[in-house]
Amino acid sequence: MLEDGYPYAERLMRGLLPGGVAVGGRMSGEVPATGELNPEVVRAALGIPARPSVSLEGLVLPNRPPQLCQGCPHGHAYTAIKEALAGYETTMVTADIGCYTLGALPPYSAIESCVCMGASIGMAKGAAEAGFSPVVAVIGDGTFLHSGIAPLIDAAAANANMTVMILDNQATAMTGVQEPLVPSSRLRDIVLGAGVDPEHLVVVDAHPRKVHENAVTLKRELDHKGLSVVIAVRECKVAAKKRARLQEAVA
Repeated sequence: MLEDGYPYAERLMRGLLPGGVAVGGRMSGEVPATGELNPEVVRAALGIPARPSVSLEGLVLPNRPPQLCQGCPHGHAYTAIKEALAGYETTMVTADIGCYTLGALPPYSAIESCVCMGASIGMAKGAAEAGFSPVVAVIGDGTFLHSGIAPLIDAAAANANMTVMILDNQATAMTGVQEPLVPSSRLRDIVLGAGVDPEHLVVVDAHPRKVHENAVTLKRELDHKGLSVVIAVRECKVAAKKRARLQEAVA
């Protein structure tokens, strides 16, 4: 069985097929227990000889870790976060699952956690309740609508001393640039409905020319002793291109 990830089908086949039928895969060792199924792994599992290769001694290729797209609004938001937090001795920035998780890598190195959808707000609240300050929770609009509203209600009920930054790129970009469940114009109403003080709910434009302005706004909310929410709005570059192509096709 050649399966990426967990050997689900292999496990089921072992329970369904007669005992004399051999089933090989990750569970039996024919395929490595972890890692992706690249061509060489598959060739070895099928008993096909390895392809000839050339080894160049002393040649070290540079690492190419994944990065945010050039001009991604998340990058501008992270730059503002870094600037706003620059004056504090200790800081905590919890994050969530999405494109913006790449903010953990250089050149931003701006976030410190990625656990599960919605965890950023819950973890930030826990840290705030334990007395840590300042605490920033970073979450995308899609993730917020999926799993972030409930912990925000919890944080609002406790008026936790933390700041939530919702990165609203108007798309669920990580999984295929799907349209958001609700338009950006309704996010503010949802946040207010969760119980956040209107005086500490700010909507900013995640534009590269407004990074410093946004950092000043964020710094003001960080100094507020209670819950604050900053919604950074700017459309995903990939989503904008997709929308343009669809409009041209319709025209």
